[in-house]
Amino acid sequence: MLYGAKHEGQGNAMDVNAQRTWGVAVTGALMAVALIVAVQPEAPAVAQFAQGQDAAGPVSFVVKFRGSGPIARAQALAARGQLAAAQRQVEIQLDRQTAFAGLCFDRFTAGGAEIVLRTCEAVAASEYGAVQQSWGVRLRAMRAVEYADANATATQQHAPG
Repeated sequence: MLYGAKHEGQGNAMDVNAQRTWGVAVTGALMAVALIVAVQPEAPAVAQFAQGQDAAGPVSFVVKFRGSGPIARAQALAARGQLAAAQRQVEIQLDRQTAFAGLCFDRFTAGGAEIVLRTCEAVAASEYGAVQQSWGVRLRAMRAVEYADANATATQQHAPG
């Protein structure tokens, strides 16, 4: 009981010890709940390559170009915020240069630092790894390419049960 007996000339007197006890009990219960929530396992974010298990889809790469070539200049233009003009230049160069035949522009990464290229045609899941390997080797062998990595996406997977 938080209030004790009435004293003369006063309202109900508050029992400080009872208030302290209830405060400790409530605080302890809240801390216990917080600890239980904190130790619950989260479903990990799993990096998966951008392909469906059964479906066909394009193979994509994150590519950074170097030097003063037309695609590197377009990448620099994108980094300055002129995305539409930079995209047109990249698409023109992908059409002109036979080394890129079969690859299409997908998008610029944040800030225009890199270009995401993808296969123009969908690739069957059974051929995905071979096509990814082949294009990865070809892109990395180009003088104007600083680096080329397979484009991966993170997906949230829930634990069974």
